Amino acid sequence: MNRNKFLFVLACLLLGFASILSQIILFRELLAVFYGNELCLGILLFVWFLWVGLGSKLGNVIAVSKSSLLKHLSFWYFLLAIFSILTIIGIRYSRIVLNVLPGEIIGFVPMLIFTFLILGPLCLILGILFVLNSTVWHLDPKLGKMVTKVYLWESLGAGLGGFLGSLVLIPHLSNFSVQSWLFMVLFLFSILLWVSFSKGRRMFFFLGAIIVVLAFKIGKLDTYLEGKSLNKLWRGQPVVKSVDSIYGNLVILKNKEQISLYENGLLLFSYPDEFSSEEAVLFAVAEHPEPKRLLLIGGGAGGTLTQALKYKDLKIDYVELDPKIIELGENFLPDPEVGSLKNERVTIIHKDGRLFVRQKADEGVELYDLIVPNLPDPYNAQLNRFYTKEFFGLVKKLLLRDGIFSFRATSSENYLNPEQALYISSLYRTLSSEFKSVIVLPGSNNVFLASQGENLTYDWMKISESLKNKNIQTTYINEHFLSNRLSPERIEYLLGIIQSVKGKINYDLKPISYFYNAVLWSTQLRSVEKSVFNFLAKLDPLWYFLVGSALSFSFLFLIFRRKKFVSGLSLYAIFVAGFSSIIFEISIILIYQVFYGYVYSKIGLFLTLFMLGLFTGALYIDGKKVITGVKNLTWLQSLQLVLILLFLFLISGFLSSQLSPRILETILGGMIFFSGFIGGAIFTCANQLYLQIKQEKKAGTGYALDLFGSAFSSILISAIFIPLLGISSTLWLIFLLNFILWGFLYLSSFRTKTAQL
Repeated sequence: MNRNKFLFVLACLLLGFASILSQIILFRELLAVFYGNELCLGILLFVWFLWVGLGSKLGNVIAVSKSSLLKHLSFWYFLLAIFSILTIIGIRYSRIVLNVLPGEIIGFVPMLIFTFLILGPLCLILGILFVLNSTVWHLDPKLGKMVTKVYLWESLGAGLGGFLGSLVLIPHLSNFSVQSWLFMVLFLFSILLWVSFSKGRRMFFFLGAIIVVLAFKIGKLDTYLEGKSLNKLWRGQPVVKSVDSIYGNLVILKNKEQISLYENGLLLFSYPDEFSSEEAVLFAVAEHPEPKRLLLIGGGAGGTLTQALKYKDLKIDYVELDPKIIELGENFLPDPEVGSLKNERVTIIHKDGRLFVRQKADEGVELYDLIVPNLPDPYNAQLNRFYTKEFFGLVKKLLLRDGIFSFRATSSENYLNPEQALYISSLYRTLSSEFKSVIVLPGSNNVFLASQGENLTYDWMKISESLKNKNIQTTYINEHFLSNRLSPERIEYLLGIIQSVKGKINYDLKPISYFYNAVLWSTQLRSVEKSVFNFLAKLDPLWYFLVGSALSFSFLFLIFRRKKFVSGLSLYAIFVAGFSSIIFEISIILIYQVFYGYVYSKIGLFLTLFMLGLFTGALYIDGKKVITGVKNLTWLQSLQLVLILLFLFLISGFLSSQLSPRILETILGGMIFFSGFIGGAIFTCANQLYLQIKQEKKAGTGYALDLFGSAFSSILISAIFIPLLGISSTLWLIFLLNFILWGFLYLSSFRTKTAQL
């Protein structure tokens, strides 16, 4: 391999590696800032793909200027290095720029504007570099072939970046440290490019590179920048400890005697907060005559365990996914709370709570008198798994006779607005679909209690008496507090609202409750998306199919009427492939998450398989000796349809079978690989066909369309398609759009005998 070819492969691998690793790290940072749910994630992906697509369009302009010379390529890699570190610093200044406090929810519009501005420069450079790598190396006279080679090696680099980032770097380094190392690698590569193609002054550049590396690592400049930026992120509040685990960022703040633990920007607990701790678990304890075993899912540190342990006969299984939460609790909480974590009546289990419940339910043994998920509201799909009909059904299997299931949902004391009512009604109807007896205690948090028995009561005197009989001393849940909270007027008002509003049942594969929560969030912020969300919630799902098919058919019909219609069809096929791939990828990840637990530890594997699929698909088309044509594109589009149908069939199988996690991983891993394979093959085939027909030097056009499709898909599936249509209906919609495209591709074979039209 000659020097140019080696540097070309290295440049493309590094571009993919830097792109995916920066995406993972910067998204983790932004999700922590924006109290991130799927709407937030959709915005981030939308902005990322949109800017990279715009960068590739801008790359078309830059590639025809003198700056496309090889020795100037190092300048763009140098800029990529600079903005890889500047972007994470800029994100940590976001709360100052937006004037919001830690834990404060940020509206849709400020979130979109800030994300658009902060990610813009880095993503533009990524798009420009894709085009420059396709045009400046001159390793193949055919531009289409060069674009394919860049796509190949970049996909492979992205796969490696996803694998190493998720499984190696992130578990052992902080987000800032990962970006610091990435900055140094990119910086050194830019120097390597310069000295490889520039005569003289090599020693000067080598010395500069050495100085930068020494300043960053030996001089601990990266440590200084990380501490300074972290202080800005938390608005000067005293950060005692910041830890990055594979599940996210954990931060301990301490203000005098107040200790607060945040996970990804979300407040997990604040100590002391005796009111929340009592409310979380003691209502369930009071409603049961003689509870012996409690399953507590999340939220044990910070006071809840201490409250549960007040009942001397109670043994507790405490499920907490992230071991670092327990470590931080033991290191920073007062001795009484540490003692609760180490109490002999408490068994701490480090496992995803949903997975733990499923595994125990599969064993078919009733274990618990009380089950309490002490978790935040279902503001995202990850948390929504603990508020679905399917989860409630699993919980029911674990409860002993007269066992009680309890959870809380944010509400208001005296008045529920329509959005709150819809949200609470959805949770109530979902819970009632599995349990015979369900009551909801009013308050700033509504406490839901469910049982198969008849022992639940609204009577505050009985609740107070039960706690006294169990020798449980309380500060807030007593006769003075309860007589007001559980007054007949409040109970009657709450039940009237719940029964008058018809919130939809929340399912695993149609997580409507997190959509209702997003609507509620927009109402509190008085943001512009409220009216849009309310309109979409009332829209019949059939309209999505009608509008989607009408738009697709009309657009393709206009393309089909053109003389050189094949080039237009090729670009539209690239757009639809990008649109479909993201929906397919997110659907697979959500299905795995729903059935077998927290998915973050598997994202690296799934991402790597998808990127390897892209690489293999592009390699397959690039290696074909036959001229790429419409017939090949039609055949690939047929494979896309078969893949979607197969996935829909498998989803129905998941619902009716008990697959082991290993088998499910294999099946879903295979599906995501073949999704990538087909996406990569369609892009390569359609892009080469487009460039062959148009005979122009615009290497970034097809790549931009692929990214634009991914951008719009990202925000639609996260915010609308999944919660309102569900995964199955969303896939049927994608099948319909792909089928319409396949029909026009098939018809085009009757209008032309060759792909050279």
